[in-house]
Order: sequence, then C-alpha cells, then structure tokens
Amino acid sequence: MYNIGRGNLLAYRHRFTISKGVLFLALMLLALIARGQAEQDQTNSIDSYLTAIDNLEAEHSAYSSQLSDLYMGLGESYALSKEYSDALVAFQRGMQIERVNFGLHSLSQAPYLTSIADTESKLGNQDKSLKALNQIYQISVKSYGATDKRMVPVINSLIDWHMNIYHQQRPKVGYSNLVMSEKLANEMHAILDGTTSLENVDGPAHYRRIADLHYVIADHITKHGEPRESGFTVSTGSDSIRRSEARTSYRHFHRGKAALEKVVQTTIEQNNSVAMDKANAIADLGDWYLLFGQKLTAIKTYQLAEEMLVSDENPESARESLFGTPKIIDFGIKKKAQESTGSENQSVTVQVSMLISEGGVASGFYLTNESESEALSDNEMKWLKKHFRNKRFRPRIVERQAQESAHTVNYERLTVGVED
Repeated sequence: MYNIGRGNLLAYRHRFTISKGVLFLALMLLALIARGQAEQDQTNSIDSYLTAIDNLEAEHSAYSSQLSDLYMGLGESYALSKEYSDALVAFQRGMQIERVNFGLHSLSQAPYLTSIADTESKLGNQDKSLKALNQIYQISVKSYGATDKRMVPVINSLIDWHMNIYHQQRPKVGYSNLVMSEKLANEMHAILDGTTSLENVDGPAHYRRIADLHYVIADHITKHGEPRESGFTVSTGSDSIRRSEARTSYRHFHRGKAALEKVVQTTIEQNNSVAMDKANAIADLGDWYLLFGQKLTAIKTYQLAEEMLVSDENPESARESLFGTPKIIDFGIKKKAQESTGSENQSVTVQVSMLISEGGVASGFYLTNESESEALSDNEMKWLKKHFRNKRFRPRIVERQAQESAHTVNYERLTVGVED
C-alpha cells in the first residue's frame, strides 16, 4: 500500500481544509449575490409599475379602470419587499378606482379588500383587518344573498382570519374569536344544507372544516375553561361551572358529529368515490367518537368502515392501511405558517416508541435508538411525552376489535427554547 507519509498527510489535510473554506465562502458569496439580485429585481418591478401608472394617468385619467390592476401589482411588489405601508396605500388606491368605475358595492373590489386585510394584519392592525373582511362579507351578501352557496368561500375566509388571530392570542383573549368562528360555521352549515347537493365535490371538505372548528372549541374549553363573560353560561360555583362546560363541550361534540355524518353522506354519494374514500370518512367519524370518550361507539364505527373495504380491489391491503397500525387522530384548524425569521434554533428528529392502548392513549415512551438518547435533554424528553400524551390515536384493529400495540414514530422539535 502506498504510504502518504505524515508530513504529506498534514499538508494534504491543510489544503483540503483551505479548499472547504474557499468553497464555503464561494457558496456564501453566491447566496448574497442571488439575494441582492432578487432585491434589485423587486426594486425594478416597483419602478416599472410606478412608471406605467404615471403614463396611464397622463394618457387617460386618474380613475382609468386599467389602473386598478397596476395598483394591485404595485401593492404586491411592495408587500414582497415587506414595505407594507406603501403596499397598503397601493391596494387602497386600487379599491377606490374599482368603486368609482363599478359602484360602491361592486364585487370587483373584493381582491383589493382581501389584500388590504392581509396587509393590515401584517402591520398589526387587526381591527382594520377584520373591518376589511367584513366589507367583503357585506358586499357579497348584497350581490348574492345571505343564504347563497357562493357565500361559503367568503365565510371560510372570515373563519381563517379569526382562527389565525386566535392562535396568536392568549387563550382567554382568543376565545372571542372562537365564538365568532362558531357563529360563522353555523351559518355555513345552514347554507350547505340548504343549497349543496350530496353529490357536490366540495361538500366533504366544507363539512369536515366545520367539524375541525368544533373540535378546536371543545378542546379549548377542556384545557382552559369557558370565560364567564362569554354569554353562554349564567351559573355560578365550581360545580355549576364544570357542568356548564361539560354541556358546552357536548354541544360541540354533537355539532361536529353532525358535520362528520354529512362528510360520510356526501363522500358516499360522490360519483368518483371508491371504497377507501368511504371507509376513510367513516373511520374519521369513529375517531371523533373516540376523542370524546365514546369508545364502544367508536369501535362499532370502525367496524362499519372495515365493511366498506369488502368491495376494494385489495381489501386486506386496504384494511392494513386503515387499521394495521395506530394513527394520530388529527382534527383542528392549524395555525397559519409564519414567515421565517432566521431563528438559530436547531431541530432534531428522533424515533420514539410507545404503547398505544385500546382506547388510543399513548404511554411507555422511550427512544428507539440508544445513540439518540443524548439528542434530547431531560426537559425536551418531558415535552416529548407531554406532546404524545395530549394526542389520541386510532388504535390497531384486529378481527374487528381494538388491540393494544407498540408503535414507533419520528418526532421532530426545536432543541432551543422548547415550548408547546
């Protein structure tokens, strides 16, 4: 074998280290150049819109209908550059032009109001953001009518707004957003029942969203209680409060169940739905029962889902996919993704093994690979256990019965500033 020699080896390592350093600097330089180019392109885009607006105003008028599109593009360019105050002015100007040309209650201003709502939210002006969304609701009602099916996406956008604000607030402060979301969801449910046929392809997703919202509200009440000033309860004393909160949670269980039953109905009626689609919808209803402590009804519902798979092309494979291993039950409306802030927090992924009971409760946690045991601190391991104890799993089903079973999952979370 060729002996490189100690001196040559050190020299080689030195050159390799320098090469890696040069490569790293080159990559950093390319990233900076690309970032600078993107910023320059954005500046050029803003300048182009401003020039086009000046030319069009000079040739026609300050309220030419063609200007509104240019102001929308200008506002979006400012927003991409995070110049939100300038973006807001551009969106407002575009909306004003739409109103002058097409009327005070024209639907054509809705995209501008949506952009205004988003921008006001980024500026921290949540009241103004909600005001803009309410304007969309009002002009939509005037154009369509309050019970028209075209109101559903408008109501959905308002629910999105309230849920995003709810996730940003302390629980007691955010409860008012849940109250408003519930009213909107009830309104949407009534519209869907009155206007949407069971064969409508959007039906399952709309009804599922209603169920997701009722889960969020019920979960909030379970974890944080119900504010006495909310107007939903009048009783006093701790026992009365607990009974009242139990009744409120049951109301949301019932409404969520009704929505999921509609998911099942509409899924079954879809022309292109297959056995697995129908079984999934029924299994989700079983999950709902399990979440609210109705284990026997959940198991019976899972059995109905299994029966649906008889007509599947490969029923055994389908059963294994649906019930072969435990699955985290996932209801709720997630927090809207936030823009990256360049956090220095690092994430770590580990394999976690646990025991899932017949009722879907996790226990007996340990890291599968011993080499990963040092990846998490004691505090992080505590958060890991809390995370999974707060979850409920669809249990493994064998011969139509729930079975206790071992389960392994990948778990990822930040290792700095751990919160839950």
